[in-house]
Amino acid sequence: MTGRSVAQELPAVHYSAENSPQSTLHHALRAFALPRLLARHRGLLRHFVTRELRGRFHGSVLGPLWVLIHPLFLFAVYFVVFGVVMGRWDEGQDTLQFAVYLFSGVVCFHAIVQSTHSAMNAIAGNSNIVKKVKFPCEVLPLVPVFVETVVFLVGFAVALAVGLISGRAQLGWSLLALPWFVVVFVMFASGIGLLLANLDVFVRDVRHIYGIFTTVWFFLSPCFWWPNFVAEKAPWAATLMTMNPAYHLLIAERHVLGLAPPELGFTTTVVGDLGVASAWALGFLLVGYGSFMANKHKYADLV
Repeated sequence: MTGRSVAQELPAVHYSAENSPQSTLHHALRAFALPRLLARHRGLLRHFVTRELRGRFHGSVLGPLWVLIHPLFLFAVYFVVFGVVMGRWDEGQDTLQFAVYLFSGVVCFHAIVQSTHSAMNAIAGNSNIVKKVKFPCEVLPLVPVFVETVVFLVGFAVALAVGLISGRAQLGWSLLALPWFVVVFVMFASGIGLLLANLDVFVRDVRHIYGIFTTVWFFLSPCFWWPNFVAEKAPWAATLMTMNPAYHLLIAERHVLGLAPPELGFTTTVVGDLGVASAWALGFLLVGYGSFMANKHKYADLV
């Protein structure tokens, strides 16, 4: 599908900057119509997502295996540093359980960072499309989110298989919450991605600041530490870290995987953690979509 054929498929959009409401709140309240917009332009979204996935593997020898190579490399580095060099925190800790736990956290957090970082450059990096083709620009930041969701699901399947084979994961009813988790993940990453894409158009320093922030964010998220470990060492830090937007999302992933035994400090349930994560995701989506749509008419002149 060429850029010209894509343009021909789309209905003409008549936009008036003078008559259209520009309030962030006004557009935020219309974020609930986003699924309908994506359904209407599903062909366009499918085209971009498929092109992105094919572009990643084009000309490579390992092909789709590259989907897992980066998170596997990160997992290996963090496992050696935190699991071997720093001694796994206590002598009674199950090394394999720690490995599966760490890998699941790295896969999920890596997908969040990759999708939001790519979404941030979606408008500035596609200036030719934004300027010349009349189509919903809000679709562009969502493309990397759906791409990374596919990548995440591959990593999730690997973590689940290893956990079940090794006996460290327990297959239960919580696995039925996977569709809910995926929806929350997409909303969470989409909201942040839309917000960053809007900010990046006006302040290009955002991409550098976000790179630094995600490094700190990783260590404040339960990717490699367990809730009971932080609670024992510094209760105040455990309370502070639960305020991290990614905290409940990552804990909910462990619940879905069956990696959340009570002795590791998982005192909540999959419904409770997904409920809190859903609230964070909805908040990000409202703010991100609202700010993006309120400033959308300015993008063609700035990119």
